Amino acid sequence: MLINLSTTIALSCPACGRLEKDEINIFELPVGKLKQLSCSCGAEKASIKRIDNSRLQLNYFCLHCNKAHKIKVSNHKFWYSKKLISLSCRETGLNPGFFGRSALVNEEIKKEKQELELIAAELGFDEFKNPDVMLQALDFIHDIAEEGALSCECSNDIINIELFSDKIQLICNDCGARLNIAAVNENDLKRLRQLNKVCIHSIQGKPNNF
Repeated sequence: MLINLSTTIALSCPACGRLEKDEINIFELPVGKLKQLSCSCGAEKASIKRIDNSRLQLNYFCLHCNKAHKIKVSNHKFWYSKKLISLSCRETGLNPGFFGRSALVNEEIKKEKQELELIAAELGFDEFKNPDVMLQALDFIHDIAEEGALSCECSNDIINIELFSDKIQLICNDCGARLNIAAVNENDLKRLRQLNKVCIHSIQGKPNNF
């Protein structure tokens, strides 16, 4: 009888931000063995270990807070869950990744990609210096806003967005303060993803640059 029990982990790299998948087979995890997961850029993303015959421990580095998180899950939940399990950031509430059956992981990644492509089409992303970086930056800012962590120092949390070829400008709907966020390369994304909140403030009425 052929046994092919596996789980796929999709996790964004804390160094470059890429979301990559790793398929873990049960035979790769004998009890007590630590398996390391690395990004194609070379950065370490996570490690996983079977504590005993009933539990696993997953350690993962989070690009949102730049810290390591740790969770323990049952063997049954890790190998047999019929839904995706999110890997959350305790600092920000955002999710740097998830794991589950390969088909579910692929479906979720495809869904997210289609949603981003739809946004890109609506916004006319051909005009940007790096459309992919701009799209990922917008997606991250959207997540920050959903967590209630996007605001202005004047206490207003209604923020408008204006897009330029190389940056995102956040504008306070109340006082008019502005914050420019560069969105051209991977370093811009890395700096942005280290934030767990965004607060706009102005210097002598001029836009502030992040």
